[in-house]
Amino acid sequence: MTRFPFPLRFSISIILLLFGTVFSAVSFQREISLALERGEADMTRQAIFTGNQTVGLLEYLYRDRDERGIDILIDQLAGAHNINIALIFDENDRVLWSTQRSLRDRSIEETNASSFREKMTQARRQVGAEVQLRKDRETLWMFHPVGLEFKVGNTFPERVGILAVEYDLRITRAIAYRDATRRSLGYGIAIVILGTLLWFFFDNIVTKRASHLVKTSQRLSGGNLTIRARLKGSDELYCIAVAFNQMIEEIQKKQEALEQTLRELKQTQSQLIQSEKMSGLGQMVAGVAHEINNPINFIYGNVPHVDRYTQDLLDIINDYQKFYPNPIPEIEDKLEEIDFDFINEDLPKLLKSIRSGANRVKEIVVGLRTFSRLDEAQNKMVDIHQSLDSTILFLQHRLKSDRGIPEIKIVKSYHNLPEIECYAGQLNQVFFNILNNSIDALIETARENKEFQNPAIVIQTQSIDNCWVQIAIADNGKGIDPETQKHIFDPFFTTKPIGSGTGLGLSIGYQVIVERHKGKLECHSAIGEGAKFIIEIPLKLDLLKGIG
Repeated sequence: MTRFPFPLRFSISIILLLFGTVFSAVSFQREISLALERGEADMTRQAIFTGNQTVGLLEYLYRDRDERGIDILIDQLAGAHNINIALIFDENDRVLWSTQRSLRDRSIEETNASSFREKMTQARRQVGAEVQLRKDRETLWMFHPVGLEFKVGNTFPERVGILAVEYDLRITRAIAYRDATRRSLGYGIAIVILGTLLWFFFDNIVTKRASHLVKTSQRLSGGNLTIRARLKGSDELYCIAVAFNQMIEEIQKKQEALEQTLRELKQTQSQLIQSEKMSGLGQMVAGVAHEINNPINFIYGNVPHVDRYTQDLLDIINDYQKFYPNPIPEIEDKLEEIDFDFINEDLPKLLKSIRSGANRVKEIVVGLRTFSRLDEAQNKMVDIHQSLDSTILFLQHRLKSDRGIPEIKIVKSYHNLPEIECYAGQLNQVFFNILNNSIDALIETARENKEFQNPAIVIQTQSIDNCWVQIAIADNGKGIDPETQKHIFDPFFTTKPIGSGTGLGLSIGYQVIVERHKGKLECHSAIGEGAKFIIEIPLKLDLLKGIG
C-alpha cells in the first residue's frame, strides 16, 4: 500500500488548499471567460449601434456631398479611445476615407481589413452590419454597408461602400482579469481560513489520538505483544483501541499454535510436492522406456545379419585378392553360395533400418533433454512448439489404444510464434500435467461410455498483440462440473481416487504460470462439452515489470 506523503494533521488542510488552488484557478479562468464574453457582447452591440448611427450620418453627408462633414466625422471616430482604425471603402474595395490618412486611395490589400473581404461582401449582400472577432480576441471588426451616391427620387444608392471599424478589446480584457482576480482571491482566503480551522480541529481531536494508535501498532508489528493502547473517551477511536487490545490478546493465545501448525504444513507440503514430482517423473520414465524399447530391439535384431553379411563380403574380397584378376570357379561358387546379389541388394536396406532406429533413439534422447531442460539455464529463450512436441512424445504410450480404450488423437493447430523467454523445465511440467489430466479424463469418459470412439486433444497456439503467447489445450471428454471448476487450482484438491493424485499438479501449474511467468491460466468447461485450459504468458519475463 502506498503511504500518504503527509501526516494526518496536515492532510485535510493540504487537500483543501490543493482543492482551493484548483478551484480558484478554474474559477479564475471561468470568470475571465464570462467577463470576456460579456464585454465582447457589449462591444458588439455598441459597434452595431455606433455603426448604424455613423452610416446614417455618412449617407446624409454623401447626399449633400459634404466632404468637410465627412472629414469631421472620421476625425471624431479617430478620437474614440476604443477604436484602432476606421475605413470607408468604395464599391471596388479601395479606401475613400480613413482615420489614418496615409491609407487613403489605397487598395484593401494594403490594410488590416484584407482578411475580411468575405465579411464585407456578405454585409453588402445582406444590407446589414456584420461583426467579426479576431482569433486572439483582442480586436473586433464591424462592417456596415454605406450608400456613396444617390439619385434624386431613388431610395437605394447607386454605389454601395463599406464602413469598416476596428475596436480595441484590451481594456475589456483588463477589466475581466481584474474582476476575476478579485473574486478568486476571495475564494482563496475563505479556503485558507477553513483549512486552518480544520487543522486545529483534527490536530486536537483526531490526529494526536490516532498517532498513539499508530505507534502502538508499530510496536506490535515489531513483535512486542505486551503493548496496549490506552485511550479515553467513548468515540470510534476508543472503540478501535479496545478492539486492538482484544486482538493482541488473541494473537498471544494463538501464536504458539500457529507456529506449530505452520511447521507441520511446511513438512506436509514438501512431502506432497516431492511425491508429485516423483509421480510425474515415473510417468515420464515409463513413456521414455516404452518409446526406446522398439528401436533398440530393431537395432539389436539386425546387428547379427549385418555382421554375417559383412564377413561374407570380406571373404569374397580376400578370395578376389588371392585369385585376381581372373575369376575362378571357387569364387563363382562362393558368390552363388552366399547369394551375393541378394546381399548386395539387402545390405543397404538393413543399414538404412539401423540408421533409422538409431535416429529414433537420438530423437527420444533429444526429446528427453528438451522436456527436462536439466542442462540449460532456468530462464532462457525457448521454442514453445518444441516444448509441446517433446511433452507429447513422452505421453505417446498413454495415447495408444489399450484394453478397449480407443486411440487418443492429438490435433495440433500451431501458428507462427517467436521464441519466448520462460522457465522451460517448469513450463514443460505444466504442459505435462494438463495433457496428462486430459488423457485421464478421456480414458474415464471412454470407460463410462462405450460408444465414445473418437477421443481427441486439440492444442492451439497463437500470438496476441505481439506481446503475449496463448496456448489452448482442449479435450472432448465428459467435462468438469461448475462446482469442481471453482477448486481445480486449489492446493491438495483432486477428484482422482486415493493414491492416484496429490492435487498439486494444477496448483503448482497455476503458480508457475501466474506467479513465475506473470501470465494467466484459465479453465473453461461444461458437462458433456469437454474441458479447455488456456495459458497466456508474455513473450518476455520483464514485459510487465513495474506494472501494478
